[in-house]
Amino acid sequence: ALSTMVVNGTQVKLYAWYDNEWGYANRTVELAALVGNAELGAA
Repeated sequence: ALSTMVVNGTQVKLYAWYDNEWGYANRTVELAALVGNAELGAA
């Protein structure tokens, strides 16, 4: 992979990242649905 390279034949350098935006967006949608359902149930 392009994010992995061998340095001096004895070490491995690995570039990695974590993107949590997808998880945050999903939880925001779940919360909006929960609030919407609670308001509909209270009406």
